[in-house]
Amino acid sequence: MTDGAHGNLFYCNGEVIGVKTANMNFYIAMKNFDHMDWDDANETCLNYSFCNNLKGTLPTMDQLDVIYNNKSTINNLLLANNGKKLKDEWYWSSTYLPYSSHYILNMDDGMTGNGATFFYDGYMIYTRPILTSW
Repeated sequence: MTDGAHGNLFYCNGEVIGVKTANMNFYIAMKNFDHMDWDDANETCLNYSFCNNLKGTLPTMDQLDVIYNNKSTINNLLLANNGKKLKDEWYWSSTYLPYSSHYILNMDDGMTGNGATFFYDGYMIYTRPILTSW
């Protein structure tokens, strides 16, 4: 398979490195990054290379909402292609919460929150890079 987007799968060097559902205009990386603060989450995503210098980004709240609403299909695609399923935990967004931090979304129930408050209270907050242009 040639590198790049092929339907719901994104390939690099013959391996699936990202998945999406039909109603998504971005691909999601095959693995989570563990508990980290927002600055590290943002840096991790901006430095994540999907393929041939195609860099990732931290999803917006709207993109996290799309991921949450398609979680079952996404998890099936991830698992079928040797990826790690989404955890039923909090995930960072790039969407700024005025006077505070950044929004987070819980993949278990779709609840949103203030990332700084949850992070400093000891909650696990994960990161999953996305690819928005290719």
